[in-house]
Amino acid sequence: MNLSKALYFGDFVASPIAIIALATMALAGRNIEAAGVWALALLAGVGAWTLVEYVVHRWVYHRVAFFEKFHDAHHADPRALIGAPSFFSAGVVLGVFFVPLLTVGLVTASGFASGALLGYIGYMMVHHVSHHVQPRPGTLLYQARIRHMAHHYHGTPGNYGVTTSFWDRVFSTNLERRRRPPMDAASG
Repeated sequence: MNLSKALYFGDFVASPIAIIALATMALAGRNIEAAGVWALALLAGVGAWTLVEYVVHRWVYHRVAFFEKFHDAHHADPRALIGAPSFFSAGVVLGVFFVPLLTVGLVTASGFASGALLGYIGYMMVHHVSHHVQPRPGTLLYQARIRHMAHHYHGTPGNYGVTTSFWDRVFSTNLERRRRPPMDAASG
């Protein structure tokens, strides 16, 4: 759905606040060992996020009719501010990652959910930059933009990962960048 700037950019504010709140809630009054567990869970959450990002993009946005119509609108107008309303996605991330993991413990649940939210922030940033900014060639953001543009314009389905190509390589959906054929000296 088309969003206002406030709803589009809201998760860029809400997600870091949620991470700070989760960390404060889980680590207040605890020792360094708890901080280490939290940090390891955070890394695991970031890694899990990359798989969730790939799965949602490939099998939800491109196969589930309700979500596909919104994602098709994004493909039709990639510069439009189209997406889920702000705070909805962050709430879903917390509902999927934090609440069920509370059975393992607050520190682990908080760290893992914070990692997933950090991955989500990375996804939002890379996706926004891919469509609205021209990163410098050679940078990681430039490479991510090239990969994502291949997803939009290649003609072959693939490159579902936005923040990383790892899962596209694992599931054989990685698209190589099309190269322009060299100019023939006789035609040029």
